[in-house]
Amino acid sequence: MTASESSPSSRRVVWLLALLGLVAYALRTNIAIAQEYMAPELGLTMAQMGVISAWGFQLAYTLGQVPGGALGDRYGARLVLALAALGWAVASLASGAVVGAGMGAFAVLFAARLLLGASQAATFPVAAVAVARHVPERGRTAASAVYLAASTLGAALAPLTLTPLMARAGWRAVFLASAAVGAGAAVAWYLLAPRDRPAAPVGAAAATGAPSLWRQTARLLGHPPLRRLCASYLLHSAVLYVFLFWFFRYLIEARGFTLLESGVWASLPYLLATVAAPLVGALADRMARRMGLAAARRRVAITGLTTAASLVLLGAWLPTPSLAIVALSLSAACLVSCEAPFWTTAASLAGEAEGAATGVLNLMGNVGGILSIWLVPLMKDAWGWFAMLAFWAAAALVAAGLFASTGRGTSTRAPG
Repeated sequence: MTASESSPSSRRVVWLLALLGLVAYALRTNIAIAQEYMAPELGLTMAQMGVISAWGFQLAYTLGQVPGGALGDRYGARLVLALAALGWAVASLASGAVVGAGMGAFAVLFAARLLLGASQAATFPVAAVAVARHVPERGRTAASAVYLAASTLGAALAPLTLTPLMARAGWRAVFLASAAVGAGAAVAWYLLAPRDRPAAPVGAAAATGAPSLWRQTARLLGHPPLRRLCASYLLHSAVLYVFLFWFFRYLIEARGFTLLESGVWASLPYLLATVAAPLVGALADRMARRMGLAAARRRVAITGLTTAASLVLLGAWLPTPSLAIVALSLSAACLVSCEAPFWTTAASLAGEAEGAATGVLNLMGNVGGILSIWLVPLMKDAWGWFAMLAFWAAAALVAAGLFASTGRGTSTRAPG
């Protein structure tokens, strides 16, 4: 955002959202660090830990997107995000307080991750509500890019900070520190975020509960531009999750790196994305002065997706491992840089239902992520790494085409 497009209040909202995004991603990854010590002590297998993460956190997170966003539409970002972050703290505290072993410990830990997933589901849809209500429209892409990039940075910083803590103080210290950080983020947001301006009720869904909420979701998905945008985001997220979940394994299996070398190189996509995403967001807002907001966001997203597809193919083909890693890391950075245009476009299409619409968007993104996490090992075993990556490069191109098609339609607003 430029000085003319921002105010102290809007800048404060953006940086507070960046804090929440960073903390949210650090807290959702803490179990991946703690489980190395936690699982043996609690008598849990890695398969059980996988169930806790996939069916505890991930399922609750995915299904909570639309309700969480609708709560933000109804009650405002200040209250909902403060309660959400408090939920992260309670879930982390419960995870660190697990006692016993076997199925009793499994049940408590599963419930704690369920709470974490449900409370984190509100994070980004409600952040979109905060941006829509407190940031001038011509600065929203850059603002969204800042807090989305901060979440990526949180994923990169968590191992660097929590692993040494666990080595010194044990796995319970990881969750106790996470609880303290989550509670601090909740208090900072609630005390420092500006009060929400009054919002019009978001249809019947905001007032009458779940049945109307799902009818509203159906209406949102019935709006052709938003439906095409969600389909594009499903494919975009599917490709991005290939990097998030399988890049480390690719470096070991396909490129022959050692475990320690892979750990170092695997952080490169996160670091590049943290730098690139805010710059691309600012570029989109600058381009909007010449061609309009919707066209600028489409142009940036289409360019990012097509560039990502090209870099995936280049990285898979290059014989030199270091050059291949740079190309693939740049591809991941391009994909993360597309996030802000997706979110701001969904919010602009939704009118007063920014939270519900971006909840639908992120619901579809998580579905795409789940599909690619499941499909990648099957495709890799059947086709090999190169053909598998080529498939997902093609998926990125289809995503670009779908985003381009959001410019067509009889109405720029989804039905409320």
